Amino acid sequence: MNHYFIQKHNKIYTGIFFILGFNIKEETFLVGLKKENDILQMGSFSNGLSEEEKGILIKAIEANKKSKKDNIKYVEPGICIELEFQSIENNQLTNAKFLSFQLKHAWNECTWDGLLLDNLNLEEELTLTSPDKVIWRDPLINKESYVSYLAQISTYMLPFLKNRLLTTIRFPNGIDGESFFQKNSPDYAPSFIKTEEHEGNNFIICNDVSTLLWLGNQLAIEYHIPFQTYKAKNPIEIVFDLDPPNTDAFPLAIKAALEMRLIFESFQIKSYPKVSGSKGIQIHIPIKENSLTYDDTRVFTSFIAHYLIEKFPDDFTIERLKKNRGNRLYIDYIQHAKGKTIICPYSTRGRVKPTVATPLFWDEVNDELKIETYTIPFVLNRLESSSCPMQTYFDQENSSLVDLISKIKENQSK
Repeated sequence: MNHYFIQKHNKIYTGIFFILGFNIKEETFLVGLKKENDILQMGSFSNGLSEEEKGILIKAIEANKKSKKDNIKYVEPGICIELEFQSIENNQLTNAKFLSFQLKHAWNECTWDGLLLDNLNLEEELTLTSPDKVIWRDPLINKESYVSYLAQISTYMLPFLKNRLLTTIRFPNGIDGESFFQKNSPDYAPSFIKTEEHEGNNFIICNDVSTLLWLGNQLAIEYHIPFQTYKAKNPIEIVFDLDPPNTDAFPLAIKAALEMRLIFESFQIKSYPKVSGSKGIQIHIPIKENSLTYDDTRVFTSFIAHYLIEKFPDDFTIERLKKNRGNRLYIDYIQHAKGKTIICPYSTRGRVKPTVATPLFWDEVNDELKIETYTIPFVLNRLESSSCPMQTYFDQENSSLVDLISKIKENQSK
């Protein structure tokens, strides 16, 4: 498993684990962690114990032995110990060493997510409160698991949040409870939270892991970002929002996205699709900062939208009033404007299931695509075996857009 923080280098990590058994032949103790609803065997240790401590542990295992297989005596989780280790490779601790017994800890407090969070280099003011609070019920994800997701996804998410005025949607009592938009940093925010005043609001600027995890602890579930940095007047990306009339009409979003791909590729425009995590698809197009104004990008987005509705008038519309759209997909190009926002890549959504606004490779945009597939557990597993589809996003300038927009303007003025 590819761990984003617990990797092999000169750092020594620590964690609290529970004993799972004793290998008589090798004289090593097996240890584990709780991960979701499973018990994960994390390897073994033999170093660091005094002879007295070793004897105590062997006696405890013998007294509580539940089974024996080959050379291993197994016990139910119960005895907690603290270990130091060098890394985790294929779910196994390397160079694990005993530090102490942790008798005050219950075994089910020894979690995989807790191990990750405890080994981050975070601001001292940051604390995780109510880790067992349930956020989603299907699958069951508590606050500790959610904040752990943010920690693991931060490498991919933070570049999109960087220097942007952040609007969040918070669910203080989990997805089943009330929610509200938050643009202003609250008075109780810790000193490391960076903010920026804009049009009467004191927006949070989320540029680091500590800020992201603090927001997660506040149960900010959705992260909405503008198309520009707070220092700039012009956009650094164009985003098309493909909004079907309902979840059953999602194939229309797939059709619109694939039609757009053909157009973009014909003009050598590099584009990046993502499922919104709600009911549609969004297509991001990175642009060089200050190469285009919002007026320029409106020329382009309007051109694309009108082209598609002329080609497929029964499938797509730019009608803003929902009652006039019928069963057609709304191509929202007006949303790309100064002061508007879009859901950030890798943000979770306030839905019944823990869906994620997930970047896709273009070959994944096909008839098999389903939004509900892309949940927190799925996205984390996917990134262990695959690169991020938006890995090269900020390397792209799409300079061909400048000439294309100039040509569109010329044609419109004739």
